[in-house]
Amino acid sequence: MRIKVVFFAMCLVFLAGTAKADARRVQIVREAAEQGDPSAQNKLGVFYEIGASVEQNDAEAVKWFRMAADQGHGEAMFNLGEMYEAGRGVPQDMKEAMALYKKSCEHDCRCGCRRYKELMDEELKRCD
Repeated sequence: MRIKVVFFAMCLVFLAGTAKADARRVQIVREAAEQGDPSAQNKLGVFYEIGASVEQNDAEAVKWFRMAADQGHGEAMFNLGEMYEAGRGVPQDMKEAMALYKKSCEHDCRCGCRRYKELMDEELKRCD
């Protein structure tokens, strides 16, 4: 029984340290994002999209993805496209999603290229 109590106490100490580290990581990324760093803006968007070290918030994710995408960040364009495709934080809009995937591909985002190609193939199959 004593071993379980000691182990539990050690876990609590570890988790408290991890929470502080997570909060510091978010603070560093947020500061860079607020200063206009598109990579940090995209990363902060991901934090909000999945609820990593912040409360999950699709609208906030879209806000940060859009800021980064407006600066030509290909991965952010892809992430924003996913939000439009799923209707998360924005009204669902496949045309906007496709445009963002295409644009992300033009900015060397392989995920954007792959998704754009998948959707184009689906579109062509419907036309057959």
